[in-house]
Amino acid sequence: MFSLGKSHQYLELSYNRIYEVFHWFLKISLLRIFDDDFLVAPVPTALFQFHETELVVSLGVILQHAYCYRNDLDTIILSVSAFVSAFELMLKINGMVYRRKQIAAMIRTVLSDRSYLDGPIEAAICGKYLRLARKLLLVTIMSYLMTGAMLLIYPVLSGGLADRTLPLGYSIPFADYRTHPWYLINYLLQIVQVHWVALVFAGLDGPFYLFVCYLASQLEILIVYLRQIGESPDNVQEQRRLMRKVFEIHTGLSHIYREVYLMQVLCSIVHICVSLFHIQIKFKNGSYGMLLTNVNKIWLFCYCGELVVSKATEFSTGVYANQWYRLWNRRDLQDVLFMLRNAQRNYGFSIGGFGFLSFATFTAVMKTAYSCNAFLHRVMN
Repeated sequence: MFSLGKSHQYLELSYNRIYEVFHWFLKISLLRIFDDDFLVAPVPTALFQFHETELVVSLGVILQHAYCYRNDLDTIILSVSAFVSAFELMLKINGMVYRRKQIAAMIRTVLSDRSYLDGPIEAAICGKYLRLARKLLLVTIMSYLMTGAMLLIYPVLSGGLADRTLPLGYSIPFADYRTHPWYLINYLLQIVQVHWVALVFAGLDGPFYLFVCYLASQLEILIVYLRQIGESPDNVQEQRRLMRKVFEIHTGLSHIYREVYLMQVLCSIVHICVSLFHIQIKFKNGSYGMLLTNVNKIWLFCYCGELVVSKATEFSTGVYANQWYRLWNRRDLQDVLFMLRNAQRNYGFSIGGFGFLSFATFTAVMKTAYSCNAFLHRVMN
């Protein structure tokens, strides 16, 4: 039998293992954002400034490459895709650094939480969402690494090496990449950069999945507590304990929701549109991996957003649906009234104030990308 003590130990290890995975990805990519000496010690500060400079230079190099080979539509499309990827990466890195203290505080909250120790129901709920977080992180890592591999292997499989085809739309300036030895140098450089970008994306997306699953588990625990309110109206001490738990968890969630950034939604729309356009005008190309990765990424983010939004809706319903009317103490009824007002607030991951991540958002993203793709085809024709 798997004892409850072993279950608690497993849950505690899982919290830390998930954190160690995405922290490890950031470390090997030389972005130690969550280390205590980040932007304090000279080495991590120099590495961060180097990466920032590299991203800015990469954006300029991509634009220069697109201008030099502006008569080649295939190169222009690859350059647009590379530019959006570099711009998205720069936004995410700077967003993580700008919110570093808040995100580090949220990570500490998740790692120090011991909700699973309150009972078997709490342990089962926390275990369920921890397993979900591990699956989401694994899918994300595999997706990014597979995309990098597909981009780099495609020229080999399609015979593009003989035609001097580069996986990405940029090259070293002021040198024709189609001549020897510049093609080999550019190809090796892109191998290094693609793998670095994949590692950084995996490391930056890790905290989001950890937060989402933690928030969803806390909301589900709240729903369980709400259903118990009013079941034992004469047991005042038990009712007060439930009230305090609801207030404590719900107040903590309110601070965490405001700190999550999701600015890459617009970049995903551009990626999907450009990749789909590239596939339609040239059936044999390497944009399939980019298309599948971005569709998969935006779906995962919208799935996580829908998970939180649906749990928040269940919480709002649970406040009304419990047996609060059986409470006779005036103080308890005032607490219930406070929860009713608090439950009316919208919870979710905001997209610039225009809405929340959800399945409806995923549908809107795909429709927008397809509409932009149709517009590009009309302009071309």
